[in-house]
Amino acid sequence: MKSPVVLLALLSLAVLPHSGCKQDPSPPVDASRDLSSGDGPTGSKDVSPADGPAGDASGHLDGWPASGYVFRPYKLAGCGGKGPGTEDCHARLFIDAKLCSPAKPCDRMVVYWSGGEQGCAKGLYDVWTKAYATEGFVAACAQPFTTADEAGLYPYYEEFDRMHLLIQHLRQQPEVKAAWTGARLLISGVSHGGTAPLAVIAARAALRTYPATWTGSTDTAIVLYDGISNTATLEEWTQGKSSCGSYHARWVERYGDGKPLVHSCLNKKCYCSNPPHKTDWEKDTLVIGASYPKSPYTCQDFTPKSGKVLYRFVSCGGQGKDPCNALGDMIPDDQQQLAFQALKSCAQVEASYEAYLPCGHSVCGSKKCGLDDSLAWLKTRGW
Repeated sequence: MKSPVVLLALLSLAVLPHSGCKQDPSPPVDASRDLSSGDGPTGSKDVSPADGPAGDASGHLDGWPASGYVFRPYKLAGCGGKGPGTEDCHARLFIDAKLCSPAKPCDRMVVYWSGGEQGCAKGLYDVWTKAYATEGFVAACAQPFTTADEAGLYPYYEEFDRMHLLIQHLRQQPEVKAAWTGARLLISGVSHGGTAPLAVIAARAALRTYPATWTGSTDTAIVLYDGISNTATLEEWTQGKSSCGSYHARWVERYGDGKPLVHSCLNKKCYCSNPPHKTDWEKDTLVIGASYPKSPYTCQDFTPKSGKVLYRFVSCGGQGKDPCNALGDMIPDDQQQLAFQALKSCAQVEASYEAYLPCGHSVCGSKKCGLDDSLAWLKTRGW
């Protein structure tokens, strides 16, 4: 078994951007744990689809286990025909059978969105999904694409239909219906998964327009780790940084404007040079009131018709490491802080911001880099 340090290094190397490769930053890696260990409560075991509770089309379940995890992997072929693209979308569900059951359903569910490597289906996020499950959440990790390459081809706001379908699919599963009351829904994620949820919520006013999918019946919370709120200013942040050349190319390429390896305001590709797809850059500008680019959104785009929503933004700094390094600061703090500052002024929002300067991007959202504190914050608010 590889040590946690070796695993961390391998994962970080595997996801560092390089010329000609479309990859978002790495998933968070908890260096205190070995991803291959199974890492559940002592004596527990995963209950696989083969030996888990039987279900029928009506949602009736038989034989709920007394302990261990109820585990289900899901693949939606072609994501049900939903664009953009044609790749499958995936999810992995864990339920701690002792804490959430048909006899005693839990009131909390989390849908945790993968980073750009789309690693849920490979089990890269099982440690975190199980961490939520052991806290009494019905817990799912979700990814809207199969590969990192495909995940880098489209503006974030265009992912709505895929993410919407995947949440609907999860909520309709017999195990979820049996073990979750529907009361509290947490939407979370890191990097790509800390960006796309906010973009699609805003683009479709999802909490307001599609509450049956995007909100809990009593409470809704959104916790985002090292996400992006302004891709144009992120792209310009890479200017002049020798370690950020190919990372810069990632953001330009996402909007169909080519792949320059250096920032320039004269190439008709960077936002500042008025590129052909400038409108797409602007629709991914999630800071209410931003003028560069001009954000199209208001408070109503981020809030439900009634009641409040909790937002928490977590920034990881990678103190002392080179920028654009997976162990360093790949997403500068202003990308989370400005979104927080704008949303906290909305009447229906209670917002929180926390920075973890020693934590690099690849560990953001792990237990000591945001997860424990975010759970504690939710608990102080009745969760």
